[in-house]
Amino acid sequence: MRSRLVDKDARMWLTRRMVLQFLASIGKIFDHLTGTQAQPTEQRQAVADFRRDAAVSQANFQTPYDDDGLEPYPPDGPLLVKKLNVAALDTGGVRLTFTGSTSDGVRLNLGEKELHAVVHMLRQTADKAQWALGAHLGAPPDPAKPAPAKPKVLN
Repeated sequence: MRSRLVDKDARMWLTRRMVLQFLASIGKIFDHLTGTQAQPTEQRQAVADFRRDAAVSQANFQTPYDDDGLEPYPPDGPLLVKKLNVAALDTGGVRLTFTGSTSDGVRLNLGEKELHAVVHMLRQTADKAQWALGAHLGAPPDPAKPAPAKPKVLN
């Protein structure tokens, strides 16, 4: 994962386990951001789906990442993320803090729309890497794929 900081190009390696833990907890984070944690599950899911679709449709995924003139951070190579902390901000967003072996890390302050975009890109990248996170995250079945035939049970 790469992120543009003020004057640095933050480079991080996220393991499958780290991405899985983050994506498994993201629903609670979005519930907190939208203030829907007390609502029934169906309503929370409908609100989350609507807000995610709106954020992803407005995001610009076509512009390539530009690291011209940025100093790499950390300077000795990408940060192997060993811990990811998520904290709510007073502004309504979240702060993601990626840390490795040292106390130094990368802090990203993201609004809800930016967080949806990051989650979308993480899911796409995990799919391309064939990490098969869907089974662990309870992802809904793809409507384009036919459901597997149920086996006949003979007594």
